[in-house]
Amino acid sequence: MNPVCFLDDQHNKRYQMILKRLSTRNRAKTPFQAILFLATGNLQLMQLFSDYFFPETGEFFYQEMLAEPIDDRMIDVERQLLVQLYNGRTTLTVIEIIDQLNPKELKLVLGAIQVRMFGTDEELGERQI
Repeated sequence: MNPVCFLDDQHNKRYQMILKRLSTRNRAKTPFQAILFLATGNLQLMQLFSDYFFPETGEFFYQEMLAEPIDDRMIDVERQLLVQLYNGRTTLTVIEIIDQLNPKELKLVLGAIQVRMFGTDEELGERQI
């Protein structure tokens, strides 16, 4: 399997910065890695996510985040995917993802799915899409 790729250096830096704030135990869990990968790849999504996710405790108030009104359909799909990657408590179809995301965001989402399945490793930070 190919290593997961960050969109750019800033994506990698944001991911590493928040990942380091997680407990050692949570840092190794692929659901946390995946949601951080996805959230840190889109600044608008990260802004929304940061109001509901607390890295130090690992708490994610996903129900409250999903209840927040959102006008942007792309951000809505990505926030549903955050919850899906975290605990599977949303229903999101592949066609919704394909129809609502631009190519860059689709690469981001596919990377997050890969992280959820396989996790990340140290060489990850050196690669880009």
